[in-house]
Amino acid sequence: MASPATSRAGAMRPDPFALASLLAAIVLGWCPLAALAAIVLACVALHRIRQSAGTRGGKGLAIAALVISTVILLGEGWVLGELQSEVQDSMTAQATAAVEGCLTPVPEVVPEWDAHGTAPTDAERTAFARAIVRQAGAVSQVSITRRSAEGLAEPTVSTAFIATCERGTVFGNATFATVPGTLPPNLQLRSIEVEVAGTRLRMPAATAPTPGATPPPAP
Repeated sequence: MASPATSRAGAMRPDPFALASLLAAIVLGWCPLAALAAIVLACVALHRIRQSAGTRGGKGLAIAALVISTVILLGEGWVLGELQSEVQDSMTAQATAAVEGCLTPVPEVVPEWDAHGTAPTDAERTAFARAIVRQAGAVSQVSITRRSAEGLAEPTVSTAFIATCERGTVFGNATFATVPGTLPPNLQLRSIEVEVAGTRLRMPAATAPTPGATPPPAP
């Protein structure tokens, strides 16, 4: 004849929350929200099992769901962190190379310009760089100090930078278009503006007014 303890053990059924947590962790755990839901369900199951005075089982299932979901979330967090670092490093490197290409009369790499804009000619780019060299000397280092993005489908990236030159420091801003469907984003220079010796230089130059157009009223 079976003992009462054996009868109670045989009668125990896994708590439904424990089963649900394990299924959510195994089947849908790749989704962060599902992994979080699995953790919540597992915690609820463990609480119900403790309060059941031995009439509910499934503690091992709930613990397994907790472990699986936690490992998945930590792994996804690490992957996202690595991806974010790679994207940030790539954008900084692209922006730095593009700015250096604009500030150097004979650059190692000529910057790639936005195909939807009006790219300056080689002569315009060279004149822009030489004007900076005359005022501050050759550029020795470019540092990106701030970066922001606007838009979702094709975001525009704006960067502030400092260029250390032989005879001074040049401050400026550069705007980039992003090529859709690229990861890390492929940046294409749209405009660059610097301030050197109290003078602002911009490339491409500001659009000239249309001939015959009525000028705006004076303030």
